Order: sequence, then C-alpha cells, then structure tokens
Amino acid sequence: MTAKQWSFEPFDTWFFRESRPLDTISGTELSCIFPPPARTIMGAIRSLIGERFKVNWENYPADYPDLYKEMGGSDDDDFGQLHINGPFLIYKGQRLYPVPLSLMEKECSFHYLKIGEPVDCDLGKQVRLPKLDERGAKPLDKAWLTEAGLKKVLAGKLPEDSDVIIQSKLFQSEPRLGIVRNNGVTEEGLLYQSQHLRMSEEIKIGAVVKGIPDNSHPTTKQCTRFGGEGHLASVQVTDQILSPPKIQGCQGHNLLLMLLTPADLGCKKESWLPSADFKPVDGENCTVWEGKLNGIELNIITAVLGKAIREGGWNLRQNSPRPLKSLVPAGSVWFCQVKNNLADAIKKLHGFQIGKETALGRGELIAGIWK
Repeated sequence: MTAKQWSFEPFDTWFFRESRPLDTISGTELSCIFPPPARTIMGAIRSLIGERFKVNWENYPADYPDLYKEMGGSDDDDFGQLHINGPFLIYKGQRLYPVPLSLMEKECSFHYLKIGEPVDCDLGKQVRLPKLDERGAKPLDKAWLTEAGLKKVLAGKLPEDSDVIIQSKLFQSEPRLGIVRNNGVTEEGLLYQSQHLRMSEEIKIGAVVKGIPDNSHPTTKQCTRFGGEGHLASVQVTDQILSPPKIQGCQGHNLLLMLLTPADLGCKKESWLPSADFKPVDGENCTVWEGKLNGIELNIITAVLGKAIREGGWNLRQNSPRPLKSLVPAGSVWFCQVKNNLADAIKKLHGFQIGKETALGRGELIAGIWK
C-alpha cells in the first residue's frame, strides 16, 4: 500500500461553495473558499476509485464488501482504510504552504508577533498573549510561502520577499449569475450569484493518498467532476510526493507548532488547545498549559489562531446537508517549550495530526523553533 500523490488541475473555473446554503444568501454573492474543503478532495478520490472498479453506486456497499472495507461507506466519518494528507497547493511544480498567522507585514518588511507580559484575561491569570510591536503591521492573509520561506520560518528566521507568493498571482475571482434548476427545469425567481476562481497556469491541488492497495490508484490521467456545479478537473497520480521540509540540528527548548491543514478541535472554550490532555498550571512567572502530544511533554505558553472556518456541505447519499463545523484554520501556531530533547520533539510532532477526522487530512502539524 504505497502512498501516492494525486494532483487535480482545472479545465475551466472552480467553485468551492462557502457554508451558507443558496436559499439564505438574500441577494448577496455566494463566496468561494480556497483551498477546497477536504471532503471535496475525498469525494473525488472515492468517486474515481469506484469508477476504476465499475461500481454501481445504487448497490454500494452491499455488493462490494472489499471496496467498502477499503474506502468506507456513506457515514460522515467512515472512510475505511483510506487516508489523505492535504489538500495543498502546487505552483510551477513546487508545493506552497500557508503563512503562519504570527507573521506580519508592514511596508514590504516582515515582523513576528512577540510574546507579551503576563495579563489577567478570560483564559486565566497571568497569561502571556501575543503582542504586536510594529504598529500598523497586518497579517499576510492572502499569501503563500515557498518551501524556502517555510524553512526560514521553522528556523525562527524571517522570510524574504521572494519567499512569499501573493494570492493574486495564483488565481482571480470571477463573479457568476445563475438560476436554480429542478430536474433540468428552471425555477422562477430563484437567481443566485456565485464567485468562481480562475486559476493561473501551472496551478494544481495536491493530496497524498494512502491506506489503499496500489491497484486502486488510477494508472492514467483521468477526468472527474470537482467542486460545486460539477466543473471538470484532470487527475494525475504519481509516486513523487511533495513533502513538507524538516529542520535539523535544533537546540534549546522553544518549539513552534503550525497547522498545515485546518483542524477540528471542537467548540468548547478549551478547543484552542491541540489536545484535551493539556491543563493550565501556574508556572514560575505565568500560567502555562501542560500536557503530552504524541508522547512529547510540552508546556504551551500562548497561541495565534485565526478566525474559525465554517465548513458544511451536502451529503449526496443521504440527500441532506451536513452539520456545520468550526475548524481552526491552517497557519495557526502554538508557542511551546519542551521538557526534554527538542530535536526528538520535532521528529515526533512533524507531520503528526491533531483533532478529529484525521483521515481527511485535518490537523496536520509541522514543527520548528521560535526565538
């Protein structure tokens, strides 16, 4: 069961609908989310695997017990042995990465948020929160990092201009006006506006697929419907996997954990923590959150988390909407201190997944250091 990389390339525009349904937008434009939701990727993968074995979906899974074991059934959390990492963006053959939310920009120069002095807040007493020293600096919320830029971030250094790819170079938004149809017949008065994305040349969406037999992967270039409105994408499978970079020779105790993909950590007050095992304790000068992650003992000092991503969708099998989820966005970071060996912590936490629905690629971490 060799892991392989699947790459999706557009023929036309793509549309990945936000969580609001069409009948609640009240004349406003329905926006498009990017990168596409993990379920969109998983759905396309399962569809192509089924087509490879000429599955009659009306009789699935009853007539296909082996395939059911391999890729799961209609339940929202049933993916069988199938597991993906991603999705991620590929530009000119190179993988791009989310910008850490702790990185700010001001007048073409970059700055990191710093850890402030202890204050009393709703999280507890003497909590150290992120602090912005450079007034006027803003997050890079519409940009991506190259591999060289990510290596610098993981080493506690600032990236250079050439390491940051602004979003406008990757795709452009195109407004569309449509009308609702029911079995091919238009519905009177039901117009809607949507925002499509037209990708630049050499843009692909990638995912690493594992857990299934080698003969379940397509061996030739395929076409499939991808995203909202069923627009086509070509799919190519290769053995060459674009993996996140690792850093070596780290010393000290300051560990930085960053999300490469959104994480489902729940909706409780403590859901900003990477695991429910972390509990607040009084440190020497401030409150820290102490616990273990993949066997590594950590103290979490503070975190920089983005605005929650709302993800829903439609269950075709059950013909009903999926419950909305709130996900911690990619690029969110935790500032930690390890109790033992830093290099060992980076080795064990690099690529580790946190939260729920990890089979969908959610909650993938990458590890580095902070200064």
